[in-house]
Amino acid sequence: MTQPFRERRRPFLTARWSNPVLLTFEAPAEAIAPHIHPSLKLDTWEGQSHVSVVAFDFQDTRLRGRRIPGYVDFPEINLRTYVRLGEVRGVTFLREFVPSRVVATVAKLRFNEPYQAHDMTSRTEGWGDELTVEHRLSNNGREHYLKITGTQASVIPPDDSQVYHFTEHRRGYGTNRRGELLAYRVEHPTWAVREIRSLDYSMDFGELYGPAWSFLNERAPVRTTFAVGSAVQVFPPNR
Repeated sequence: MTQPFRERRRPFLTARWSNPVLLTFEAPAEAIAPHIHPSLKLDTWEGQSHVSVVAFDFQDTRLRGRRIPGYVDFPEINLRTYVRLGEVRGVTFLREFVPSRVVATVAKLRFNEPYQAHDMTSRTEGWGDELTVEHRLSNNGREHYLKITGTQASVIPPDDSQVYHFTEHRRGYGTNRRGELLAYRVEHPTWAVREIRSLDYSMDFGELYGPAWSFLNERAPVRTTFAVGSAVQVFPPNR
């Protein structure tokens, strides 16, 4: 019988996740299954499994309530998929990129999360009723980028919508070095989303995430989401 996870009362990380952009692709279950714990099931939308590239900025990051100089504001780009443990929906990260080798090393050693450090930049510009966000990542001499423009105005999506399905989760699931399932709680208000005016990106998924993901190079996103983001609290993982 699956035992309930004990809730931790104090978050180990607080931050603001600013202007998250999600490029969501259909992906076959057989491509995703090797990367998730066997206790988990894929959380599908209309019978189809998905992965999302998520780009955003960490702002005002604090560990146990303390800012660590040099590690307060930085970008992240991750690849994640959608899973369930019983009826509890969540995400599993397939790879996470940050610009800091220290952040990547701590995340890998302490929580066994699939972090890597790369040269990365992000830029946000607003004028009139529009906001533009741009992320760039360099790997093996090639620059990958994502640039999106949306409205300053935003709306809260209904909880039965596709966009809600991909943005709203309160659990992250991972695996420790002994192969045991880990679950951690993430708290944030429902994200408002912007109307998208333009999108431009160039990413070699096979180069970034491994040859098994090269098929994404030939696919267009089934959903692009440009959210406002919010303050978040991440609680320590439990087995």
